[in-house]
Amino acid sequence: MRILTEELCRGKCQADRSYENIKILKDGEMLERRTLTRLENFVDYHTGWNELCHGYLRRIVSVALGEEMVLFKEKLNLKPPGGSGFAPHLDSPSLRMAMGSDGPKTFCTVMVAIDDMTTKNGCLRICKDNWSENNCCNVIQPEAEGSPDAGGRAGAIPPEIAEKLTFTDITCKGGTVLLFNGWAPHRSSANVTPFPRRAIFLTYNPKSEGDFHKRYYERMEKLRNEFRGKIGLESRKQNLEDEINEKNALSSIPNR
Repeated sequence: MRILTEELCRGKCQADRSYENIKILKDGEMLERRTLTRLENFVDYHTGWNELCHGYLRRIVSVALGEEMVLFKEKLNLKPPGGSGFAPHLDSPSLRMAMGSDGPKTFCTVMVAIDDMTTKNGCLRICKDNWSENNCCNVIQPEAEGSPDAGGRAGAIPPEIAEKLTFTDITCKGGTVLLFNGWAPHRSSANVTPFPRRAIFLTYNPKSEGDFHKRYYERMEKLRNEFRGKIGLESRKQNLEDEINEKNALSSIPNR
């Protein structure tokens, strides 16, 4: 997986790329550097990732859940040194909103740690409980006609609720596979080590609810372009490195 990750980062295949302005201390001076932090929509364009995500890992989650699952979306988080964390959130509300009533309703996230996960490098943190649609946290309602990656995205947990939740650090070795459903609150902190903390997060849904992998990315591209048009920006170009960094509803939180 580390080899496959390096191939993606070196631009060996098509992928949607996100960047973050990261502050680093060099020679006693604080510098800001634009750094690749996330890749999406690459599984269908890379043989190795395709076989892993549509094959091996899909079979694992299917056996674990007792029904055939299909890949809904993929996200490779690189979290380089100084990379920020993600605010507390649920996955299902935003995943459902992307496709509306025509899309799947049930989601399972499969995380595979590529590097060792530690408290200092911003490991995944989960609030453990018997979470379900009928037993879940309240989330912040998205802004009408907002950005699908920011105010218009559902799933963010209000701070006053997040403060009452107990999050457990998932410290583990690279190669560890973790499954959790779309209603489990999770978050992470910043990476304060000099090494990256890479992990892939794959979302699967039951095959009985439909196969939406391609349609999901087409839909998100449409929503993003519509929003950019509203605020006077050009249509989003895939892999365009000088694209603006839209503030995400699940964006940076302090290192704590």
